Amino acid sequence: MFTTNMIESKSFEVELKDAEPDIIEQLVEFAYTARISVNSNNVQSLLDAANQYQIEPVKKMCVEFLKEQVDATNCLGISVLAECLDCPELKATADDYIYQHFTEVYKTDEFQQLDVKRVTHLLNQDTLTVRAEDQVYDAAVRWLKYDEPNRQPYMVDILAKVRFPLISKNFLSKTVQAEPLIQDNPECLKMVISGMRYHLLSPEDREELVDGTRPRRKKHEYRIALFGGSQPQSCRYFNPKDYSWTDIRCPFEKRRDAASVFWDNVVYILGGSQLFPIKRMDCYNVVKDSWYSKLGPPTPRDSLAACAAEGKIYTSGGSEVGNSALYLFECYDTRTESWHTKPSMLTQRCSHGMVEANGLIYVCGGSLGNNVSGRVLSSCEVYDPAKETWTELCPMLEARKNHGLVVVKDKIFAVGGQNSLGGLDSVEYYDIKLNEWKMVSPMSWKGVTVKCAAVGSTIYVLAGFQGVGRLGHILEYNTEIDKWTANSKGPFYALELFQFLQMRSEGK
Repeated sequence: MFTTNMIESKSFEVELKDAEPDIIEQLVEFAYTARISVNSNNVQSLLDAANQYQIEPVKKMCVEFLKEQVDATNCLGISVLAECLDCPELKATADDYIYQHFTEVYKTDEFQQLDVKRVTHLLNQDTLTVRAEDQVYDAAVRWLKYDEPNRQPYMVDILAKVRFPLISKNFLSKTVQAEPLIQDNPECLKMVISGMRYHLLSPEDREELVDGTRPRRKKHEYRIALFGGSQPQSCRYFNPKDYSWTDIRCPFEKRRDAASVFWDNVVYILGGSQLFPIKRMDCYNVVKDSWYSKLGPPTPRDSLAACAAEGKIYTSGGSEVGNSALYLFECYDTRTESWHTKPSMLTQRCSHGMVEANGLIYVCGGSLGNNVSGRVLSSCEVYDPAKETWTELCPMLEARKNHGLVVVKDKIFAVGGQNSLGGLDSVEYYDIKLNEWKMVSPMSWKGVTVKCAAVGSTIYVLAGFQGVGRLGHILEYNTEIDKWTANSKGPFYALELFQFLQMRSEGK
């Protein structure tokens, strides 16, 4: 405007129509200082103005801010805003959230107030993440009933997006067929009957049908599996959604100080000991609910750590009975069912933590031996499977062993554990991008042994040992607001020294 031959470049005064004075003031200040404060109160107005006046740095800051704020209550509005202001990156983020969290989104007021065009577009998406097509049907009926008199003309268009053949026969006959909206509409009733006929077809005939039978993206339900330490038969699932517990049939004997890994619907339990180190690897197929055994690590030991990456299970360190910690690093290929020795770690360690993040293997803490004199470590290192090399990282702020170690986004959290003086309540995280550790809020409990798992942005501590007693409640840490809460919802099992696994299973 001011650098071309437009009339504004020669005017002493320029009228900015539909502009908010305080927003213009902030943009002018940004032009001179390159500083601006973006917050929830001004972000929409700033984005609108920055887009109108083509101030790309401010527009980018607003987009990044909104991307971080996307949730179930605002994702639809942000998607509409991004479309209006030509922000494809922001729209993609909002739309992806809508598709992945559709079961929460369709229950919000924002969804109920959408126009028919946007609702039909949404319900037609293959990428809607749902446990079953029943939820898409529920979304459609909820929207229609929200303003039934005015939405009656759109009933056929809306329900035509529901894939009735994918709805279970039981739900079709007991719920859908009994819905007054459908009973009173012959066209909709035909859709339901068509869905019921689908269930009478042979598998071969079903394959020939295309319309209405394309599957949606499956929604996974996260569970945490707990595998017993010194107590046999003490294996359970914990569902963080409803705080329910479910027993897992476990035919094998107890083992102490083992490690466990979840990969491709199979749990692998490695190492550990009774009187002597256990050589075999016990495997549990969570889909088939079946147990079997495989050859364990070439060097039987306890107090080792393990994680999975790209079809391979990595084990590190540990100690043979009564001996010092090991430098050992081994790999099990789940495809070829074979073990391989890899380059040793830079530091010998046992009772440490190991996780995979972005294709790399991170090892943190531990001790030089299981005896009293074994020095507790703060050192950390990372293994690159592609290069087969180890690199030393910034050490933790506090030396610790028997701690929990989990990944949340681009951060690795070290939770509790113990040092040479006893149990720890401290928690710190490693910023992968910055290669530095930072302390966060401590737990309300000091555990010399902590087992934890992360689901989304929440870390759950469900088991641990304090030296004189076991953890008697659930501890939850919200990584987004840096807050711990103690929760006693549902029955709790104060069991000893579990191995934890975060697992996801397809909902039915």
